[in-house]
Amino acid sequence: MSAFGWPMVIAEGGFPSWLTPELQVLVWSLVIFFTLLALLWKFAWGPIMSALEEREHGIQKKIDDAGARFKEAEAKAAEYEKRLSAAKDAAAELLAQGKRDAEKIKQDLLAQANQEAGAALTRARQEIKLAEQAAVAEIRTRVAELAAEMAERVIEREVKPEDHRRFIAEAISKIEKQ
Repeated sequence: MSAFGWPMVIAEGGFPSWLTPELQVLVWSLVIFFTLLALLWKFAWGPIMSALEEREHGIQKKIDDAGARFKEAEAKAAEYEKRLSAAKDAAAELLAQGKRDAEKIKQDLLAQANQEAGAALTRARQEIKLAEQAAVAEIRTRVAELAAEMAERVIEREVKPEDHRRFIAEAISKIEKQ
């Protein structure tokens, strides 16, 4: 029996049966197969595996780079959003400040206009009062002149009741005309 549990048959020529040409082909096929397998493992499989690993590492690096760029883009987008929000807030604050300033200017202008109107009203009242005083003074002067004129006429001649009425009527008509 052989080591494998097969019966050992002796072929013609005194060789064991496993050395027959069929078995020799099998043995050489196995030797060539394992030799080729070793050569392929060393010269083909190794480089193929290292190339695949390099490719895998390259793809992983590209994925990692893309992830980093995505995170960077997200950070920039968040920063831009923050800047945009700050700009909107600043614009709103500027608008509010402008409205406050406009309201203050409006109030100042109204106060100034009221003050000027009050001053103009005071000046107008003073002018009216002065004009009234001047008119009264002029009327007094005119009345005095008329009284002097009438007295002069009365003294020049004797006044009768009819003359007296006529003098008064003339004096009143002169005052009305002036």
